[in-house]
Amino acid sequence: DASVRTSARAVLAGIRDAEGGGEALRDRGAREMREGRQAAATDILAVLLSGKATAAEALVSEWLAEAGPAGAKLCWTLATEAAGRGEAADGAALAGLARLPIFAADYPFRRGVIRALVAVNRLDAVEALTAILADLRGEARAAVVAYLAFVTGRNFGTAAAAWAAWVADHRDEIAIPPQQAEYPAPRGPLESADNHGDPAYYGIPLYAERLVFLVDVSSSMEERGRLEKAKRGLESAVRVLPASRAVTIIAYSDGAVAWEQRLVPADDAAKERALAFIRRLRPAGRTAAGDALALAFTLDVEAVYLLSDGEPTAGRVVEPERIVRMVADANATRRVSIHAIGLAPVPRLAEVLEVLARSNYGRFHRVDD
Repeated sequence: DASVRTSARAVLAGIRDAEGGGEALRDRGAREMREGRQAAATDILAVLLSGKATAAEALVSEWLAEAGPAGAKLCWTLATEAAGRGEAADGAALAGLARLPIFAADYPFRRGVIRALVAVNRLDAVEALTAILADLRGEARAAVVAYLAFVTGRNFGTAAAAWAAWVADHRDEIAIPPQQAEYPAPRGPLESADNHGDPAYYGIPLYAERLVFLVDVSSSMEERGRLEKAKRGLESAVRVLPASRAVTIIAYSDGAVAWEQRLVPADDAAKERALAFIRRLRPAGRTAAGDALALAFTLDVEAVYLLSDGEPTAGRVVEPERIVRMVADANATRRVSIHAIGLAPVPRLAEVLEVLARSNYGRFHRVDD
């Protein structure tokens, strides 16, 4: 019962703060988890993480390390439940999750905790996000900045110290607006002087540390020189990628073919090989967008950039609705950003690409001939 669990967490917090209480709760949480009482274990984990940061981190890290995969699953459960409740203590518990080793090591989990903090949509969650911003990179950092900019009406880019200072100085003035389904990036670049430039692909910023470009090379791309234009846009994007990024390219028509079967650092030598691959692309065949997306999900990526000028007509999955469901299933725990670019798209394609992007943390961009 939700009300009983809320009352129980308050009692557990009192036990946690008593001498030896943290160790007792950790041991009890481990027992509850071993004996299959996941709800109780989740609440104990939340209470421990809501306590004093240093002590809680040590206790929980030891417990979860011993639990192995079950400990990671417990963290996922806590993040999901906290996002749904949105109570004051949930912001503190999620901030505690962000201090655990799993947060730094696991990108999907990191993005899940950030999404949960955004869903809590309270001042303490805003403060927690500013506290972790300095350690974030890629799509996760962009998501935090987009939310902070929406809540505060300011744009300090990726300058974590500036965000923390402003929130600390104006915390009594911040009026948290109603929660949104999505938080668009603020106008102006998110990148700051402490980082590289602000590369983009068809106007969509390339924030991800690990990314893959999916380019349609079907026969229809020959019309109005679309493929040649697409190649020039992709070449420009590849050239401006910082060497710290990891990338590959997937070309698709009747099937999907990857330039590299894994993500490779975007150093000068790799860029030259990628540019040579792009120049060799020729329009032919049909449109296996589903195969290209499926291949992309075999890679360890943060973001996918899908470019197409036509509805899917080939591959293992052709129906647009089934492709959207396939991606949703694959992305349920991956939390990959899928950005979509439609080249002179018919209304049906534009609708599919927009749904695909907006339901997967991404943006849709339309380009007319």
